[in-house]
Parts: sequence; C-alpha cells; structure tokens
Amino acid sequence: MEIQIDRKNGIPIYIQIKKQIKRMIEKGILSKGDRLPPERELAGKLGVSRNRVSTAYKELEAEKIIISRQGKGTFVAGKISGVREASRKDKLLKIIDLAMEEAAGLGFSLDDFLTIAYVRAKEKEEMLSKIKVAFIECNKEQLSALIKEIELEQNVASIPVLIGELRNDPARVKRVLSRAEIIVTTPFHLEEVEEFIAGMEKQIIDMTLEPGMDTIIELARIKTGKKLGLVCQSDSFATEVKGSLKKIGLNNLDFKYTTKEGDELERFLAANEILITSPHRFQEVKDLLEGEKQVICFNYSPDRGSVNMLKMALFDLKGD
Repeated sequence: MEIQIDRKNGIPIYIQIKKQIKRMIEKGILSKGDRLPPERELAGKLGVSRNRVSTAYKELEAEKIIISRQGKGTFVAGKISGVREASRKDKLLKIIDLAMEEAAGLGFSLDDFLTIAYVRAKEKEEMLSKIKVAFIECNKEQLSALIKEIELEQNVASIPVLIGELRNDPARVKRVLSRAEIIVTTPFHLEEVEEFIAGMEKQIIDMTLEPGMDTIIELARIKTGKKLGLVCQSDSFATEVKGSLKKIGLNNLDFKYTTKEGDELERFLAANEILITSPHRFQEVKDLLEGEKQVICFNYSPDRGSVNMLKMALFDLKGD
C-alpha cells in the first residue's frame, strides 16, 4: 500500500492518509477483506506520528469504509458506493444553492459570494492545518496564563478546557481532546487528566504555574494589618492564590475575596485598603477605584522548564 505524504501543501497529514486509502479502495487497488498495515507500522513507514495514522483510521471506520477487529487487525469493509458519493455531492450542492440565495437576499452579488466563500475556505484550511494544543485547568484565570505562552506561535491553535467540563460533560470533552496533538495541564490535575484520556495516546505536558516576580515583590511590600481584598472570576483562583502565598512564605497576608460585580463589588472595594485582582479583572477594578487605592494584579507564569518542554514538543510535531 503506497501512500505519498506532501508536507508543504498545507493539508493535514491524517487527511492525506485518509484520502489516499479511500482512493485506493475506489480504484480497486484495495478490496473488501484486505488487511491494512497496523498503525505503528504505517506511521514508521511514512515517517509520521502514530496519532496521525490512528486519526485517519478512526475516521474511515466511522464512515464504515474500514473495520477494526480486536486482535486481528484493520480490514477494508467494502467498495465505496458511487451512489452514496453522488448523494453527498447533491446535498452539498443544495447547501451551496441555499447559501447563494441567502446571500442574494442580503444584497451580495455572485462575485461577492465567490470571493467571501473562497476567503472563508482558506481560513478554515489554515485552521485545520494548525497543531492543536488543549489546555486543561480548574479556573479561567490560570487557563489564560497557560495559553498565553503560545499565543504568538504560528500554526498552533489552543483549545481551552476547564477541569469541571471533564467531570460534567465527559463525552463532549473527549471529542474535543481527540482533535488535539498535545494536552497541557498543571501537576495538581495531571493524574485526573491522565486517567480521563487513557487509551487516547496523547502527549501530556504538566506545566507548573508560579506567581510572577513583579507580583511577589508588590505583595512582599504590604505591611501587616492592612485589609486586603481579592477580586477574581472563580472560587478556585482564590484558593490557588492562598496556596501560592503560603508556598512563597507570605503567610501574613490574609484576605477576603469576591467574584461579584456591580453594587456588591463596589461595597467590597470600599471595605478594603489594598485590592488584589486576577488579570482579567485588573482594569475593571482600577477604573472603579480611579487611583484612590493600590491595586495589585496577581499574575501567574509557567516556569521556563515547562515552557521549553512544550516548545520542544511543538518543534517535533512540526517536523512530522
């Protein structure tokens, strides 16, 4: 079974594998009952990661083109039906016709429609070609801190996932994580995430988050006895902050916290002398106080060793 991989055409490798297998079945090169190479063997032959071959096989199996038999291997299920392919094409043409009619109703010309559809398709193609990294944390604030490190990386798409989503909607999250090549979480959640994705053969990086040095310096300057208030988005962030202060030896800093907005927030601000905020609420609090009180943004940053591990993993994937 000969498959050619083009690493420069922008088409995801698993899609290239899938399309070429389908083409071989359509042309009769592969017939019903033929055994496909094991995932690891084909990945080695093509010089790509096993995840890419696995994804291609899973999609072909979902379309009932191939079938996997436990302990025996993966086999061609049967010839791809030309009637079924034509039917899919007819459905797509109807969708396009409807879209063109809707566009005309909005005042767009056919040329406008063609231009916009082409640009949109290219955007989608670019997104599909990106390496996908899922970030899993228990609160929005630290999730943002994790993602921030690769925002400027080209060809990398981030997938944010809250730990609560794993517990409340596991089926949907597993579908989401199946699209990711790398999963990043913190040591505190590592065991739970590993158990959740067991059998998915995903690379996991545990990334330690530490309070930023500027944050530590500002907090260390606060005199004992000052009334401190923390404004954040989630209860879990407040818990993390308390743990971090204890870890770095600032046990003298006792604070109350709020996740509220509006009048309740204003009363909270009035009751405290110094305000600490999560990054997302820093500007909101600063604007409300108009310089009347000190506001400290509690920033978290991934440690450099963890960041380097992630960058090396991304580098290896880009080389596939």
